[in-house]
Parts: sequence; structure tokens; C-alpha cells
Amino acid sequence: MNTEVKIIKPGYFKWIGKNRCKTGSNVILIRDSGKNILVDTGSQGEDKKIIVALKKEKLKPENIDIVIITHPHADHIGNNFLFKNALFVDSLGEFRGDKFLLAKAERRITENVSITKTPGHALEDISIIAKNTKKGTIAVIGDLFWKAGDNKLIVFESPGKLKQSRKKILKIADWIIPGHGKMFKPARCRRESGASLLNIYIKKI
Repeated sequence: MNTEVKIIKPGYFKWIGKNRCKTGSNVILIRDSGKNILVDTGSQGEDKKIIVALKKEKLKPENIDIVIITHPHADHIGNNFLFKNALFVDSLGEFRGDKFLLAKAERRITENVSITKTPGHALEDISIIAKNTKKGTIAVIGDLFWKAGDNKLIVFESPGKLKQSRKKILKIADWIIPGHGKMFKPARCRRESGASLLNIYIKKI
């Protein structure tokens, strides 16, 4: 059976004034090896949207086995509280309640799902690599890209590491799910060596 990967709550970003924005991350459901995996949980106050989205997939929050957090920014962790039965996974390891296991970031989660380090936007960034999907290999990357065609990141901790991480993902992914936009195919990016998606700068705010 193929690994299933689906954006169930779309991400968004909008400026609403100087230094003020509204934002929430994509929330992605992955099904593999009998496990229901959620990647990121959006912004605070989106809990009802997520519950409705899960219901459409015939799931409840308590049916989520694993929650993977790409990085610990507020617009990606705002509804962690919904998933009381889940094992949480991040760059440091995994935890359930107040019990923690430290583990390497580069590791397999299920048969076809693994995580890899992709620092840059935040130094803790990880990406999720889902193989054996109907579309090939799908990379769920948090804010390594905000959206397709994105060369403007408002916040990043290391431009050098961000560039390296983008190149890493562009080499292995058939499709990319960014932090706040629709899934896109990176083939064109691979042809544009040194062009828009690899040239980043910080927006002045």
C-alpha cells in the first residue's frame, strides 16, 4: 500500500500592518505502516479547523499516533494540546507527556517515513521524507520554503545553512510541501542552479 500524504489544514501568511502578520502553518496528515502521523499543528485558535479536517479523514485527535514538529515556532505548534495520545517527535528526540527520549534527528519513523536535519530558518529544523507515495518521494519541510517560488524569508537563523538545506531537499524530493503554501514540484528549481530559490535575503521589517 502506498504512503498517503495530504495537507488537511492549509497554511497561510498575510501582512496586516507594519511588523504585524497573520500566519498559520500547513497541517499535514501522513498514513504509513498503520500509523496516523501529523506534521505541525498550526497556530493557536485553529483547533476547531483541525478537528473538522480530521473528521473528513474519519479520524479524531485521539487517533493520531505521532506528531512531528518541524521546528518550534508558534505558528507550527499552536494545537499540540489536542493530541493527548500521540508520541511527539522533534529535532531532539521524542516525548510523551513529561517522558523524553533523546535521539538523533536523522532517523526512520515508520517503514517509509524518515526525518532529516534541514537547519536554516531555525537551527532546530527537520524535514520529513515520505517515500513510496503515488507521487514518488514527498518532502514536508516546514519553513525551509514558505511556498513555491519563495526567495523572501522574513526570519532565518543561518542563510548559509538554509541554502545548503534547500539544495539537499531539491536533490531528493519529487514533490515538496512547504510551511505555508501548496505542494509544488521542484524539478524547475533543480535546473535553475544558483537562481531564485537558492538566493535568499531577509525582508526589512
